[in-house]
Amino acid sequence: MKKMIIKRIEEIKDATIGVFSIFDELGDELLTGYTLEPEGPDTTVSNQDKRIPQGRYNAVWSYSPKFKRKLPLLFNEAVSKDRRILIHQGRYGSDTSGCIIIGSNLGKNGIFNSIKKFKEFLEVVKFDNFIVEIDNAGAI
Repeated sequence: MKKMIIKRIEEIKDATIGVFSIFDELGDELLTGYTLEPEGPDTTVSNQDKRIPQGRYNAVWSYSPKFKRKLPLLFNEAVSKDRRILIHQGRYGSDTSGCIIIGSNLGKNGIFNSIKKFKEFLEVVKFDNFIVEIDNAGAI
């Protein structure tokens, strides 16, 4: 099963910036980029627009009525599927809605080239379920 590792590296005005890598079953790196999540602190409570706690998550594909497509939905023992933590496109902290955004370039107030990076992401994960590991080990 593929694995996505997110290392949170910096908090900005309304968001948390991270770096991500996706690895195949043999540990070979397939894709890298940046992530943007809501600002901290970490919480398991819904409707707070705060980032989820560091840890290991299952990512399964679930239809999003808001985005009108299937997106990866993250959950584990502490964060239920009902919290609707998705990986999707966007640019700024205001775009996260509690979720994780991916992009290829880092800016002062967010991440950029999200549409292109998300397309690459889909080509790599191929709509298969995967694991996400989130680590606060950076500057957080």
